[in-house]
Amino acid sequence: MADDSPSPVGLAQPFPVVGDPDKGRQVAGQCADCHGLDGVKAASGAPFIAGLKQPYLVRSLLAYGNGARSHEGMKQVSEDLNPITLADVTAYYAGLDTPWRGAVAGQASKAVLKDAQARRAARHIVDACRSCHSQTDRFQREQAIPSIDGMAVEYFVPALKSYVSGERHNEIMAQFKGSLSEQDIYNLAAYFAARKPQKAPPMGDGDAARGKLAARACAGCHGYDGNSLNPHIPNLAGQSARYLVKAIKDYRDGVRESLLMRAPVRGLGDRAIADLAAYYSRQTPQSPLHADISSPRAFDPLADGERIAASCNSCHGPGGNSETPGVPNLTGQHVKYLSRATQAYQQGRREHAAMQEIVSFFSDTDIEKAAYWYAVQTPHSSRRPGQGDPARGETLSDACSSCHGEAGISPDPATTPSLAGQDGAYLIQATRAYADGGRAHEGMREVAQQLTDQDLRDLAAYYALQTPRQVKTYLPDNPQQLVEQRCSRCHGERGYSEQPGVPRLAGQLEPYLVQAMKEYQQGIRKDSAMVAMADVLSLLEIKAIAAYYAKQ
Repeated sequence: MADDSPSPVGLAQPFPVVGDPDKGRQVAGQCADCHGLDGVKAASGAPFIAGLKQPYLVRSLLAYGNGARSHEGMKQVSEDLNPITLADVTAYYAGLDTPWRGAVAGQASKAVLKDAQARRAARHIVDACRSCHSQTDRFQREQAIPSIDGMAVEYFVPALKSYVSGERHNEIMAQFKGSLSEQDIYNLAAYFAARKPQKAPPMGDGDAARGKLAARACAGCHGYDGNSLNPHIPNLAGQSARYLVKAIKDYRDGVRESLLMRAPVRGLGDRAIADLAAYYSRQTPQSPLHADISSPRAFDPLADGERIAASCNSCHGPGGNSETPGVPNLTGQHVKYLSRATQAYQQGRREHAAMQEIVSFFSDTDIEKAAYWYAVQTPHSSRRPGQGDPARGETLSDACSSCHGEAGISPDPATTPSLAGQDGAYLIQATRAYADGGRAHEGMREVAQQLTDQDLRDLAAYYALQTPRQVKTYLPDNPQQLVEQRCSRCHGERGYSEQPGVPRLAGQLEPYLVQAMKEYQQGIRKDSAMVAMADVLSLLEIKAIAAYYAKQ
C-alpha cells in the first residue's frame, strides 16, 4: 500500500543545487561542533539542518552576517564564508538525508518513566510494600494506610527515608530500618511514581460539603481538589479517609512535625478533620505522568489556569480579588504583566519568601495559564484605602499617571500594571520595596525614594477607591487550528515545506522552535511575516506548535 505522506527527510528539491557537496563537507568541519557532520547533532541549542533546502540555508547564514538574526558564533561563521564556500557547505547539508527526531531530542526528560532499570530492580522488594499498600486490599482501606501509587518521587523518597531514619514512627515501617539502601529507596520511588493512582473507596463519617469549604485553607499547597502542583507536597485526593484523619491529627497533636502544617491544623477539631478527610477522599487523584495531552480537547488553558490558581486563591481571594489587607488583587491586569511579575518572584527579583516558595515549582506555561484565568475574572475594587487622604492622593497621582494612567488604568497594561482598586496596604508595601531595592526597577526606585510615608498613604488611599477595569484578553487558540490555518500556508502540510526559502519544521528540535519564535517576538530575528505571526502568540501557543512539529 502506497504511503502518500511527505518524505520524512525532505530531500526532493525541484531547483538546482549550486556548489560542490564534497568540498562542502570539508567546510562543514567548522559547523560540526554544534550541527554535527550529519546535520542533527543539535549541540548548544543548534537546530537540525540536514536536508533543509539550500536557498533557506543560504538566506539564514546571510541573515546572521547582516544582523537580521543575532548570534555571535553564527555571525563569525557567516563572515568567514565567501560565496564559494557558502555554496559548498549549504549544498553539503542540503544533500543529507539524516532523519530528524526533534520530539525525542527536545522532549523534557521524565526520568522516572525512562528509568526502566530502576523499576525492574524494585520488583524484588515491592511485594513487601504491597502487603499493606494495596488499594484493593480491605486491610489498607480499614487501617490508616496511604495509597502510594502515582506518588511523586520528590515526596516519596524523603518520606520513606524519614521512616528509615526514625524521624517518623510506625511499627510496621520500622521493620525496614537498616534493610533499605539509598538505591532501593529510589527504585521503589520510581516504581510507584510510574503507576497510575487509584481512588480509595469512600469511607468515614465526615461531611464532604463542609470539608470542601474548609479545604480552601489547604489549597495553596495541596491544590483545591487535593492534587498538589508541587511534587514535594503530597496529593490528598483519593487517599483513604482513615489515613487522612490520622495524618492530620498527628500534625495537630505534634506526633508529626512540619513547619508548613503546624499553623493550618492548629485548633482543628475532630469533626473538622473528619470533614476534610471525607472531601479529599472523594476527589479523583491525578498524576502528571499520566496526563492526557494528546487529544486536541485536552488544550484547555482556562481550566488548567483555574486549577493552578487554586494554589493562589487562599491568599489572593476567590477569583483573584483579595480579601486580605496587604495582599494584592490579581484581577484587572494583563497576562504578560502577571506572568512577568510571577517570574520575578521565581528569579529572586522580587523579595517575598512565601511567594518565592509557592511559585518555585511553577513552569512558565503554568504561570501563563494562571495569568489567563485571572485576566478574564471580573475585577473588584478593594475599597480598603487605609488611613490616607484620597483627595491629596489624587493630586499626587498626577506624577504617576504618565505610566499608570488616569485613575490608575494603565495605558500599556502589558508592561505597566493598573493600580485602580488595588489594596492600599499592598500598594504601600510594593512602593517601599522599590525604594529599598526589594524590587528592581530603576524608574520606580527613583520615584519611590522621593515619597514620604504620608505621600504613600495618600496615594494608596486614592488608588484603592478607584474602579478597576478588565483588560481585553485574547485567549489562546487551539494549536492544531493554528498550525492548519496559519503555519501550513508557508511551511507546508505537517511542516514539510515545499518552498525553497521556507524551512521545514517537521521533526525539528522542540526547544529550538520555541526559541526561534521567541526571537521573532523580541525582534532578535527580523522577518516581517514571521514577526507579525509570532507577535500575537502566547507562550502556550508557541510551545504547543513546537511540540506538534517536533513530533512529525
